[in-house]
Amino acid sequence: MDYFLTEQQKEIRNLTRTIAEEKVLPVRAALDEKEEFPWEIMKTLADAGLFGVYIPEEYGGLGGGLLDLCLVV
Repeated sequence: MDYFLTEQQKEIRNLTRTIAEEKVLPVRAALDEKEEFPWEIMKTLADAGLFGVYIPEEYGGLGGGLLDLCLVV
């Protein structure tokens, strides 16, 4: 079994990591303390297409598999 990531999976991983480091890390404690849902962060993830990573391409998603979804989560 090949455990190496494809180029698309590397891009997904890098994009997700960038969003997490730039958008989530700076505000995570404050959001948790206030018990607020991070709507702005969810919009950023949606705009990046990460909610559609597991959805087939013919329906507007990226057509990825379970590993792609795990990389986002």
